[in-house]
Amino acid sequence: MQMCELCGKLTDKLYKVIIEGSEMMVCEKCKKFGKTPKTYSRIGKKIPTRDVKTEKRIVKRPRRDLFDKLVELREDYGDVIREAREKLGLSIEELARRLKIKATVLQKFERYELEPNEKEIKLLEKELKINLLANPQEETIESSSEEESFTLGHFLKFKK
Repeated sequence: MQMCELCGKLTDKLYKVIIEGSEMMVCEKCKKFGKTPKTYSRIGKKIPTRDVKTEKRIVKRPRRDLFDKLVELREDYGDVIREAREKLGLSIEELARRLKIKATVLQKFERYELEPNEKEIKLLEKELKINLLANPQEETIESSSEEESFTLGHFLKFKK
């Protein structure tokens, strides 16, 4: 008498099957859970190839870079929001009511604890008549060495 490796049942005849990549000796009832080594293959089934002549040509468009549309918030956004709010004579609660956001969120913007998302940036810019987005033209590269050697900046292209 031999014991099934799956259920532990004692039986006269065991079958060799592959279950989840492991070769096991199992009883008649448990053999349905695996495949026989003759039908099992690690390579898998062949996928039929396409007939290039009969298919229409699919033109692949270049993928858009996600960083092209990324908005960059200016570094002093908290001070700009607070100064514009104070200039209009509004309290945090009043401005929050106008923008329909929580006052605590507005406080966190002013204290640099939270960065506003694109929707909130647009609301703040419209209500306070300010610009919270950084201008990429303002950034300049300054060379500290007088030596004429190549740096990474020589090979980069900047959008203007």
